[in-house]
Amino acid sequence: MTNLRRLAQAFPKEQREDVLLELDDLSADLQANTDGSSIQTLHQRLKRLAAIAMMARMFASNNQQAIEEFAGNLVELTNATQTGNSPSATD
Repeated sequence: MTNLRRLAQAFPKEQREDVLLELDDLSADLQANTDGSSIQTLHQRLKRLAAIAMMARMFASNNQQAIEEFAGNLVELTNATQTGNSPSATD
């Protein structure tokens, strides 16, 4: 999560604010998701973050690499939640 927050700083202002809010919510969900019952909620948040990243990539004139790295980290996080190995909110 720390790395995602750092990478989010490269987003254009409008998308950065949205990403940071979603990351806050995702972090809270990860902390609360001890029994695996809210995997669907986690996936919905990850999809929203991916959509924001795609939009940011279209509008960003620079920082493309950081946005792509952010998207790659989302893929890893999504894969981890699909296998039941949900990372902690501090990862």
